[in-house]
Amino acid sequence: MLFSSMLFLWLFLPAVLIFNLILPAKCSNLFLLAASLVFYAWGEQEYIWVLACSLAVNYFGALWLERLGKRKEQTGLRRLTFVGILGVNLLLLGYFKYFNFLSELAQKLVTREMVPAAETVLPVGISFFTFHMISYTADVYLGKLPAERRFLDLALSISFFPKMIQGPIERYGNMSAFIRERHVTPEGFAYGARRFIYGLGKKVILANQFGSVVDKVLAVPMDQISGGLGWYIGILYTLQIYFDFSGYSDMAVGLGKMLGFGLTENFNYPYLAKNVGEFWRRWHISLSSWFKDYVYIPLGGSRKGQARTCLNLMIVFICTGVWHGAGLSFIAWGLYYGGLQVAERLFLRDRLKKLPGAVSVVYMALVTVVGWTMFRADSLTRGLLLLKQMFLFRPGIYDVSMYVTRRTTLFMVLGILLCGPVQAAFPRLKAHMYDETSVHLGEWVWLLLVFSYSIVMAVGSTYNPFIYFRF
Repeated sequence: MLFSSMLFLWLFLPAVLIFNLILPAKCSNLFLLAASLVFYAWGEQEYIWVLACSLAVNYFGALWLERLGKRKEQTGLRRLTFVGILGVNLLLLGYFKYFNFLSELAQKLVTREMVPAAETVLPVGISFFTFHMISYTADVYLGKLPAERRFLDLALSISFFPKMIQGPIERYGNMSAFIRERHVTPEGFAYGARRFIYGLGKKVILANQFGSVVDKVLAVPMDQISGGLGWYIGILYTLQIYFDFSGYSDMAVGLGKMLGFGLTENFNYPYLAKNVGEFWRRWHISLSSWFKDYVYIPLGGSRKGQARTCLNLMIVFICTGVWHGAGLSFIAWGLYYGGLQVAERLFLRDRLKKLPGAVSVVYMALVTVVGWTMFRADSLTRGLLLLKQMFLFRPGIYDVSMYVTRRTTLFMVLGILLCGPVQAAFPRLKAHMYDETSVHLGEWVWLLLVFSYSIVMAVGSTYNPFIYFRF
Protein backbone atom coordinates (compact mmCIF):
# COMPACT_ATOMS: atom_id res chain seq x y z
CA MET A 1 0.00 0.00 0.00
CA LEU A 2 1.47 3.34 -1.05
CA PHE A 3 1.15 6.55 0.97
CA SER A 4 0.08 8.28 -2.24
CA SER A 5 -2.60 5.74 -3.19
CA MET A 6 -6.28 6.63 -2.97
CA LEU A 7 -6.95 3.58 -0.78
CA PHE A 8 -4.45 4.81 1.78
CA LEU A 9 -5.45 8.49 1.66
CA TRP A 10 -9.21 8.10 1.79
CA LEU A 11 -9.79 4.87 3.73
CA PHE A 12 -6.82 3.45 5.64
CA LEU A 13 -5.34 6.69 6.99
CA PRO A 14 -8.59 8.33 8.21
CA ALA A 15 -9.63 5.12 9.95
CA VAL A 16 -6.25 4.75 11.68
CA LEU A 17 -6.17 8.40 12.81
CA ILE A 18 -9.71 8.27 14.21
CA PHE A 19 -9.31 5.00 16.10
CA ASN A 20 -5.92 6.06 17.46
CA LEU A 21 -7.57 9.15 18.98
CA ILE A 22 -10.60 7.46 20.53
CA LEU A 23 -9.06 4.22 21.83
CA PRO A 24 -7.35 3.94 25.26
CA ALA A 25 -3.55 3.85 25.15
CA LYS A 26 -3.13 0.08 25.53
CA CYS A 27 -5.86 -0.67 23.00
CA SER A 28 -4.38 1.95 20.68
CA ASN A 29 -1.03 0.13 20.59
CA LEU A 30 -2.73 -3.14 19.76
CA PHE A 31 -4.79 -1.43 17.07
CA LEU A 32 -1.72 0.23 15.52
CA LEU A 33 0.06 -3.13 15.44
CA ALA A 34 -2.91 -4.73 13.67
CA ALA A 35 -3.17 -1.78 11.26
CA SER A 36 0.57 -1.97 10.51
CA LEU A 37 0.36 -5.69 9.75
CA VAL A 38 -2.62 -5.08 7.45
CA PHE A 39 -0.69 -2.27 5.75
CA TYR A 40 2.29 -4.57 5.16
CA ALA A 41 0.29 -7.66 4.26
CA TRP A 42 -1.81 -5.73 1.72
CA GLY A 43 0.83 -6.33 -0.93
CA GLU A 44 3.16 -8.78 0.84
CA GLN A 45 0.88 -11.40 2.40
CA GLU A 46 2.94 -14.30 1.03
CA TYR A 47 6.07 -13.02 2.80
CA ILE A 48 4.69 -11.82 6.10
CA TRP A 49 6.18 -14.99 7.59
CA VAL A 50 9.64 -13.48 7.00
CA LEU A 51 8.73 -10.56 9.26
CA ALA A 52 7.20 -12.91 11.86
CA CYS A 53 10.24 -15.20 11.84
CA SER A 54 12.63 -12.28 12.21
CA LEU A 55 10.58 -10.84 15.07
CA ALA A 56 10.54 -14.15 16.94
CA VAL A 57 14.29 -14.76 16.55
CA ASN A 58 15.23 -11.29 17.76
CA TYR A 59 12.68 -11.21 20.60
CA PHE A 60 13.65 -14.53 22.15
CA GLY A 61 17.31 -14.06 21.22
CA ALA A 62 17.50 -10.71 23.05
CA LEU A 63 15.89 -12.21 26.15
CA TRP A 64 18.43 -15.02 26.13
CA LEU A 65 21.31 -12.54 25.64
CA GLU A 66 20.16 -10.56 28.65
CA ARG A 67 19.88 -13.68 30.75
CA LEU A 68 23.38 -14.82 29.76
CA GLY A 69 24.74 -11.37 30.51
CA LYS A 70 24.19 -11.92 34.22
CA ARG A 71 26.68 -14.79 34.26
CA LYS A 72 30.35 -13.93 33.78
CA GLU A 73 31.23 -17.51 32.95
CA GLN A 74 28.85 -17.41 29.98
CA THR A 75 30.69 -14.65 28.04
CA GLY A 76 31.72 -16.96 25.22
CA LEU A 77 28.25 -18.46 24.86
CA ARG A 78 26.73 -14.98 24.93
CA ARG A 79 28.99 -13.82 22.11
CA LEU A 80 28.21 -16.96 20.12
CA THR A 81 24.48 -16.38 20.65
CA PHE A 82 24.71 -12.83 19.37
CA VAL A 83 26.65 -13.98 16.31
CA GLY A 84 23.97 -16.60 15.71
CA ILE A 85 21.12 -14.06 15.92
CA LEU A 86 23.03 -11.70 13.64
CA GLY A 87 23.61 -14.59 11.25
CA VAL A 88 19.88 -15.41 11.06
CA ASN A 89 19.05 -11.77 10.30
CA LEU A 90 21.68 -11.54 7.59
CA LEU A 91 20.76 -14.97 6.21
CA LEU A 92 17.14 -13.95 5.70
CA LEU A 93 18.20 -10.67 4.08
CA GLY A 94 20.91 -12.36 2.05
CA TYR A 95 18.70 -15.14 0.71
CA PHE A 96 15.95 -12.89 -0.59
CA LYS A 97 18.14 -10.00 -1.71
CA TYR A 98 21.45 -11.49 -2.84
CA PHE A 99 21.05 -15.22 -3.53
CA ASN A 100 20.18 -14.89 -7.21
CA PHE A 101 22.84 -12.22 -7.77
CA LEU A 102 25.55 -14.41 -6.22
CA SER A 103 24.27 -17.44 -8.12
CA GLU A 104 24.46 -15.58 -11.44
CA LEU A 105 27.91 -14.20 -10.57
CA ALA A 106 29.21 -17.67 -9.75
CA GLN A 107 27.74 -19.00 -12.99
CA LYS A 108 29.61 -16.37 -15.00
CA LEU A 109 32.88 -17.12 -13.22
CA VAL A 110 32.78 -20.89 -13.78
CA THR A 111 30.79 -20.73 -17.07
CA ARG A 112 28.22 -23.23 -15.87
CA GLU A 113 25.19 -23.29 -13.59
CA MET A 114 26.25 -24.29 -10.08
CA VAL A 115 23.14 -23.39 -8.09
CA PRO A 116 19.81 -22.70 -9.82
CA ALA A 117 18.24 -19.30 -9.21
CA ALA A 118 15.56 -19.14 -6.53
CA GLU A 119 12.04 -18.16 -7.53
CA THR A 120 11.60 -15.46 -4.91
CA VAL A 121 10.37 -11.89 -4.77
CA LEU A 122 12.18 -9.38 -2.57
CA PRO A 123 9.93 -8.71 0.46
CA VAL A 124 9.16 -5.00 0.62
CA GLY A 125 11.12 -3.15 3.30
CA ILE A 126 13.24 -6.16 4.33
CA SER A 127 16.44 -4.09 4.39
CA PHE A 128 14.85 -1.52 6.69
CA PHE A 129 13.21 -3.83 9.23
CA THR A 130 16.24 -6.15 9.28
CA PHE A 131 18.54 -3.26 10.21
CA HIS A 132 16.04 -2.12 12.84
CA MET A 133 16.13 -5.58 14.41
CA ILE A 134 19.91 -5.87 14.24
CA SER A 135 20.31 -2.53 16.04
CA TYR A 136 17.86 -3.67 18.75
CA THR A 137 19.64 -6.96 19.39
CA ALA A 138 23.08 -5.30 19.23
CA ASP A 139 22.02 -2.67 21.78
CA VAL A 140 20.81 -5.42 24.13
CA TYR A 141 24.06 -7.32 23.64
CA LEU A 142 26.12 -4.19 24.36
CA GLY A 143 24.06 -3.40 27.44
CA LYS A 144 22.63 -0.17 26.02
CA LEU A 145 19.05 -1.45 26.29
CA PRO A 146 17.17 -3.95 28.41
CA ALA A 147 15.55 -6.75 26.45
CA GLU A 148 11.89 -6.04 25.70
CA ARG A 149 9.64 -8.50 27.49
CA ARG A 150 6.41 -7.40 25.85
CA PHE A 151 6.43 -9.05 22.45
CA LEU A 152 3.63 -6.85 21.10
CA ASP A 153 5.61 -3.69 21.92
CA LEU A 154 8.62 -4.95 19.98
CA ALA A 155 6.38 -6.03 17.12
CA LEU A 156 4.79 -2.57 16.95
CA SER A 157 8.19 -0.90 17.01
CA ILE A 158 9.44 -2.97 14.08
CA SER A 159 6.26 -3.01 11.97
CA PHE A 160 5.01 0.56 12.64
CA PHE A 161 3.63 1.33 9.18
CA PRO A 162 4.80 4.95 8.69
CA LYS A 163 8.47 3.91 8.80
CA MET A 164 8.53 0.19 8.10
CA ILE A 165 8.79 0.17 4.31
CA GLN A 166 11.29 2.99 3.69
CA GLY A 167 12.47 4.08 7.11
CA PRO A 168 13.72 6.03 8.85
CA ILE A 169 15.65 3.20 10.53
CA GLU A 170 14.64 3.85 14.13
CA ARG A 171 16.44 2.69 17.26
CA TYR A 172 14.26 0.74 19.65
CA GLY A 173 15.05 3.08 22.55
CA ASN A 174 13.34 5.91 20.70
CA MET A 175 10.33 3.89 19.61
CA SER A 176 9.74 2.19 22.98
CA ALA A 177 9.47 5.54 24.76
CA PHE A 178 6.54 6.55 22.54
CA ILE A 179 4.93 3.11 22.70
CA ARG A 180 4.82 3.31 26.48
CA GLU A 181 3.64 6.90 26.67
CA ARG A 182 2.61 9.29 23.94
CA HIS A 183 0.16 12.13 23.49
CA VAL A 184 -1.48 13.50 20.37
CA THR A 185 -1.78 17.27 20.79
CA PRO A 186 -3.65 19.60 18.40
CA GLU A 187 -0.37 21.37 17.60
CA GLY A 188 1.44 18.10 17.00
CA PHE A 189 -1.38 16.76 14.82
CA ALA A 190 -1.45 19.97 12.75
CA TYR A 191 2.33 19.88 12.33
CA GLY A 192 2.17 16.23 11.28
CA ALA A 193 -0.54 16.96 8.73
CA ARG A 194 1.57 19.81 7.31
CA ARG A 195 4.65 17.59 6.98
CA PHE A 196 2.59 14.85 5.36
CA ILE A 197 1.05 17.20 2.78
CA TYR A 198 4.40 18.73 1.86
CA GLY A 199 5.87 15.25 1.53
CA LEU A 200 2.98 14.13 -0.65
CA GLY A 201 3.52 17.17 -2.86
CA LYS A 202 7.24 16.43 -3.16
CA LYS A 203 6.47 12.90 -4.27
CA VAL A 204 3.46 13.32 -6.54
CA ILE A 205 4.01 16.78 -8.03
CA LEU A 206 7.80 16.79 -8.43
CA ALA A 207 9.37 13.31 -8.16
CA ASN A 208 6.81 11.60 -10.40
CA GLN A 209 7.22 14.30 -13.05
CA PHE A 210 10.99 13.75 -13.18
CA GLY A 211 10.75 9.98 -12.92
CA SER A 212 8.41 9.55 -15.88
CA VAL A 213 10.96 11.25 -18.16
CA VAL A 214 13.96 9.39 -16.72
CA ASP A 215 12.33 5.98 -17.10
CA LYS A 216 11.28 6.74 -20.67
CA VAL A 217 14.82 7.72 -21.70
CA LEU A 218 16.59 4.86 -19.93
CA ALA A 219 14.36 2.31 -21.63
CA VAL A 220 16.43 2.78 -24.83
CA PRO A 221 19.99 1.46 -25.45
CA MET A 222 22.58 3.57 -23.65
CA ASP A 223 24.78 4.07 -26.70
CA GLN A 224 21.85 5.72 -28.46
CA ILE A 225 21.51 8.43 -25.78
CA SER A 226 23.42 11.60 -26.59
CA GLY A 227 25.83 13.03 -24.05
CA GLY A 228 23.65 16.08 -23.53
CA LEU A 229 20.57 13.95 -22.89
CA GLY A 230 22.61 11.84 -20.45
CA TRP A 231 23.43 14.92 -18.35
CA TYR A 232 19.82 16.08 -18.60
CA ILE A 233 18.34 12.86 -17.22
CA GLY A 234 21.18 12.65 -14.69
CA ILE A 235 20.03 15.97 -13.27
CA LEU A 236 16.38 14.90 -13.42
CA TYR A 237 17.11 11.66 -11.56
CA THR A 238 19.16 13.55 -8.97
CA LEU A 239 16.07 15.64 -8.31
CA GLN A 240 13.70 12.67 -8.54
CA ILE A 241 15.44 10.54 -5.92
CA TYR A 242 15.71 13.46 -3.50
CA PHE A 243 12.07 14.53 -3.73
CA ASP A 244 10.89 10.91 -3.80
CA PHE A 245 12.80 9.74 -0.72
CA SER A 246 12.72 12.98 1.28
CA GLY A 247 9.03 13.27 0.41
CA TYR A 248 8.41 9.78 1.80
CA SER A 249 10.43 10.67 4.90
CA ASP A 250 8.37 13.84 5.40
CA MET A 251 5.19 11.78 5.13
CA ALA A 252 6.55 9.21 7.60
CA VAL A 253 7.49 11.91 10.13
CA GLY A 254 4.12 13.58 9.62
CA LEU A 255 2.18 10.34 10.06
CA GLY A 256 4.18 9.52 13.17
CA LYS A 257 3.45 12.92 14.65
CA MET A 258 -0.30 12.60 13.96
CA LEU A 259 -0.19 9.27 15.82
CA GLY A 260 1.88 10.61 18.71
CA PHE A 261 5.33 9.33 17.66
CA GLY A 262 8.44 11.42 17.07
CA LEU A 263 10.35 9.76 14.22
CA THR A 264 13.94 10.61 13.29
CA GLU A 265 14.57 13.25 10.63
CA ASN A 266 16.15 11.54 7.63
CA PHE A 267 17.22 14.52 5.50
CA ASN A 268 18.84 17.89 6.05
CA TYR A 269 19.08 19.46 2.58
CA PRO A 270 21.96 17.22 1.38
CA TYR A 271 22.40 19.09 -1.91
CA LEU A 272 23.71 22.06 0.08
CA ALA A 273 26.70 19.97 1.22
CA LYS A 274 30.17 21.27 0.37
CA ASN A 275 31.88 17.87 0.39
CA VAL A 276 31.01 14.17 0.27
CA GLY A 277 31.41 13.66 4.01
CA GLU A 278 28.90 16.40 4.72
CA PHE A 279 26.56 15.02 2.05
CA TRP A 280 26.36 11.69 3.85
CA ARG A 281 25.68 13.40 7.16
CA ARG A 282 22.67 15.06 5.50
CA TRP A 283 21.37 12.25 3.22
CA HIS A 284 19.49 9.24 4.63
CA ILE A 285 20.69 10.23 8.08
CA SER A 286 19.29 7.18 9.87
CA LEU A 287 21.19 4.79 7.57
CA SER A 288 24.43 6.78 7.77
CA SER A 289 24.26 6.87 11.57
CA TRP A 290 23.42 3.15 11.65
CA PHE A 291 26.56 2.26 9.69
CA LYS A 292 28.60 4.63 11.83
CA ASP A 293 27.42 3.09 15.11
CA TYR A 294 27.29 -0.59 14.14
CA VAL A 295 30.03 -0.94 11.50
CA TYR A 296 32.47 2.01 11.41
CA ILE A 297 33.02 2.45 15.16
CA PRO A 298 33.24 -1.31 15.94
CA LEU A 299 35.88 -1.58 13.18
CA GLY A 300 37.92 1.03 14.99
CA GLY A 301 36.55 4.22 13.46
CA SER A 302 39.29 6.82 13.20
CA ARG A 303 41.11 5.66 16.34
CA LYS A 304 43.68 3.34 14.74
CA GLY A 305 45.59 5.56 12.34
CA GLN A 306 45.05 7.02 8.90
CA ALA A 307 45.42 3.81 6.91
CA ARG A 308 42.95 1.89 9.08
CA THR A 309 40.50 4.81 9.00
CA CYS A 310 40.56 4.84 5.20
CA LEU A 311 40.02 1.07 5.11
CA ASN A 312 37.09 1.38 7.52
CA LEU A 313 35.53 4.08 5.34
CA MET A 314 35.83 1.86 2.27
CA ILE A 315 34.25 -1.08 4.10
CA VAL A 316 31.35 1.07 5.28
CA PHE A 317 30.62 2.41 1.81
CA ILE A 318 30.90 -0.99 0.15
CA CYS A 319 28.36 -2.20 2.72
CA THR A 320 26.22 0.84 1.95
CA GLY A 321 26.26 0.01 -1.74
CA VAL A 322 25.44 -3.66 -1.10
CA TRP A 323 22.62 -2.65 1.28
CA HIS A 324 20.98 -0.68 -1.52
CA GLY A 325 20.88 -3.55 -3.96
CA ALA A 326 22.28 -6.77 -5.37
CA GLY A 327 24.36 -5.83 -8.39
CA LEU A 328 27.80 -4.76 -9.47
CA SER A 329 26.49 -1.25 -10.13
CA PHE A 330 25.64 -0.84 -6.44
CA ILE A 331 29.06 -2.14 -5.39
CA ALA A 332 30.70 0.27 -7.84
CA TRP A 333 28.54 3.08 -6.44
CA GLY A 334 29.71 2.24 -2.92
CA LEU A 335 33.35 2.13 -4.06
CA TYR A 336 32.86 5.48 -5.80
CA TYR A 337 31.67 7.24 -2.65
CA GLY A 338 34.13 5.38 -0.46
CA GLY A 339 37.00 6.46 -2.70
CA LEU A 340 35.83 10.06 -2.61
CA GLN A 341 35.58 9.95 1.19
CA VAL A 342 39.13 8.62 1.43
CA ALA A 343 40.43 11.24 -1.03
CA GLU A 344 38.73 14.03 0.93
CA ARG A 345 40.17 12.76 4.18
CA LEU A 346 43.70 12.52 2.79
CA PHE A 347 43.95 15.77 0.85
CA LEU A 348 40.91 16.90 -1.14
CA ARG A 349 38.79 18.44 1.62
CA ASP A 350 41.54 20.78 2.81
CA ARG A 351 42.23 21.92 -0.74
CA LEU A 352 38.55 22.59 -1.38
CA LYS A 353 38.40 24.82 1.70
CA LYS A 354 41.15 27.03 0.25
CA LEU A 355 39.30 27.54 -3.04
CA PRO A 356 36.31 29.84 -3.72
CA GLY A 357 32.97 28.46 -2.53
CA ALA A 358 31.74 28.13 -6.11
CA VAL A 359 34.33 25.38 -6.71
CA SER A 360 32.80 23.23 -3.94
CA VAL A 361 29.34 23.80 -5.42
CA VAL A 362 30.47 22.66 -8.89
CA TYR A 363 32.43 19.74 -7.40
CA MET A 364 29.47 18.44 -5.41
CA ALA A 365 27.03 18.95 -8.28
CA LEU A 366 29.27 16.90 -10.58
CA VAL A 367 29.93 14.22 -7.93
CA THR A 368 26.23 13.90 -7.08
CA VAL A 369 24.91 13.69 -10.65
CA VAL A 370 27.55 11.14 -11.65
CA GLY A 371 26.87 9.10 -8.51
CA TRP A 372 23.13 9.00 -9.01
CA THR A 373 23.53 8.20 -12.73
CA MET A 374 25.59 5.16 -11.77
CA PHE A 375 23.07 4.28 -9.05
CA ARG A 376 20.12 4.44 -11.45
CA ALA A 377 21.66 2.27 -14.17
CA ASP A 378 20.17 -1.21 -14.47
CA SER A 379 23.66 -2.71 -14.61
CA LEU A 380 27.30 -1.71 -14.27
CA THR A 381 27.81 -2.09 -18.03
CA ARG A 382 24.90 0.18 -18.89
CA GLY A 383 25.96 2.70 -16.26
CA LEU A 384 29.54 2.93 -17.51
CA LEU A 385 28.32 3.20 -21.10
CA LEU A 386 26.01 6.08 -20.22
CA LEU A 387 28.76 7.88 -18.29
CA LYS A 388 31.04 7.45 -21.31
CA GLN A 389 28.39 9.05 -23.52
CA MET A 390 28.05 11.91 -21.04
CA PHE A 391 31.73 12.72 -20.51
CA LEU A 392 32.64 12.43 -24.20
CA PHE A 393 29.48 14.33 -25.20
CA ARG A 394 28.84 11.78 -27.91
CA PRO A 395 25.87 12.22 -30.25
CA GLY A 396 23.02 9.75 -30.18
CA ILE A 397 19.73 8.90 -31.86
CA TYR A 398 17.95 10.24 -28.78
CA ASP A 399 18.85 13.87 -28.11
CA VAL A 400 17.92 16.26 -25.33
CA SER A 401 15.70 18.31 -27.63
CA MET A 402 13.33 15.32 -27.91
CA TYR A 403 12.52 15.35 -24.19
CA VAL A 404 12.71 18.98 -23.12
CA THR A 405 9.25 20.48 -22.64
CA ARG A 406 8.15 23.69 -20.97
CA ARG A 407 6.44 21.69 -18.25
CA THR A 408 9.50 19.57 -17.45
CA THR A 409 11.79 22.62 -17.56
CA LEU A 410 9.51 24.52 -15.20
CA PHE A 411 9.40 21.64 -12.71
CA MET A 412 13.16 21.11 -13.01
CA VAL A 413 13.89 24.75 -12.15
CA LEU A 414 11.37 24.54 -9.31
CA GLY A 415 13.01 21.35 -8.05
CA ILE A 416 16.51 22.85 -8.14
CA LEU A 417 15.33 25.86 -6.15
CA LEU A 418 13.38 23.84 -3.56
CA CYS A 419 16.00 21.17 -2.87
CA GLY A 420 17.97 23.60 -0.72
CA PRO A 421 18.83 26.98 -2.29
CA VAL A 422 15.54 28.66 -1.32
CA GLN A 423 15.76 27.32 2.24
CA ALA A 424 19.37 28.54 2.51
CA ALA A 425 18.42 31.99 1.20
CA PHE A 426 15.47 32.26 3.59
CA PRO A 427 16.47 30.71 6.94
CA ARG A 428 13.14 31.63 8.51
CA LEU A 429 11.34 29.50 5.94
CA LYS A 430 13.60 26.56 6.78
CA ALA A 431 13.03 27.05 10.51
CA HIS A 432 9.27 27.29 9.98
CA MET A 433 9.19 23.89 8.27
CA TYR A 434 10.35 22.25 11.52
CA ASP A 435 8.44 24.49 13.92
CA GLU A 436 5.76 22.37 15.57
CA THR A 437 3.97 25.36 17.09
CA SER A 438 3.63 27.53 14.01
CA VAL A 439 0.80 26.52 11.67
CA HIS A 440 -1.25 29.51 10.55
CA LEU A 441 -4.62 29.73 8.85
CA GLY A 442 -3.08 31.33 5.76
CA GLU A 443 -0.72 28.42 5.36
CA TRP A 444 -3.59 25.96 5.57
CA VAL A 445 -5.13 27.53 2.48
CA TRP A 446 -1.84 26.91 0.68
CA LEU A 447 -1.63 23.37 2.08
CA LEU A 448 -5.15 22.65 0.88
CA LEU A 449 -4.12 23.73 -2.63
CA VAL A 450 -1.00 21.53 -2.52
CA PHE A 451 -3.03 18.56 -1.27
CA SER A 452 -5.76 19.06 -3.90
CA TYR A 453 -3.26 19.37 -6.74
CA SER A 454 -1.40 16.29 -5.45
CA ILE A 455 -4.63 14.30 -5.52
CA VAL A 456 -5.36 15.44 -9.06
CA MET A 457 -1.85 14.46 -10.15
CA ALA A 458 -2.03 11.08 -8.39
CA VAL A 459 -5.42 10.22 -9.90
CA GLY A 460 -4.44 11.33 -13.39
CA SER A 461 -1.12 9.47 -13.51
CA THR A 462 -0.28 5.78 -13.70
CA TYR A 463 3.33 6.51 -12.66
CA ASN A 464 3.53 6.32 -8.88
CA PRO A 465 6.42 4.17 -7.58
CA PHE A 466 8.57 4.88 -4.54
CA ILE A 467 12.24 4.36 -5.41
CA TYR A 468 13.35 2.94 -2.06
CA PHE A 469 10.58 0.33 -2.00
CA ARG A 470 12.93 -1.97 -3.95
CA PHE A 471 15.58 -1.83 -1.24
